[in-house]
Amino acid sequence: MKHLFYAALLLLSLSACRNSLEERAAQECKEYTEKKCPTPVVNDTRMDSMVFEAPSRTIHYYYSLVGKADNEQAVHAKRAELRKALRDALKADPGSKGYKDAGFNFQYTYRSGATPSKVLLDETYTKKDY
Repeated sequence: MKHLFYAALLLLSLSACRNSLEERAAQECKEYTEKKCPTPVVNDTRMDSMVFEAPSRTIHYYYSLVGKADNEQAVHAKRAELRKALRDALKADPGSKGYKDAGFNFQYTYRSGATPSKVLLDETYTKKDY
């Protein structure tokens, strides 16, 4: 009987320390942003931040396009290709599997590096997309 009590107590203490998936997403996004953002520019793209939006269960990535990629007309002309590339990358990303399995949404917002108030591309992916 004593062993059963200790096993139950151990199980209860382990489950009490466990965060919900939403809390984990918020914490991971916050930590990533604080430690790594803004990232170095790679292929004329820089990640500015990553945020978890709890009401919509969305992991939202914010990027800036710089140099040659900071071109509104080119982004608009290639929007379908860019959307497909983002979707394919999301599908292939093993790091987001737990969030995808839970039905989270993923949003990617790309702003102009020269004019940060200008959104060049804003795409959201839901469970039906990945």
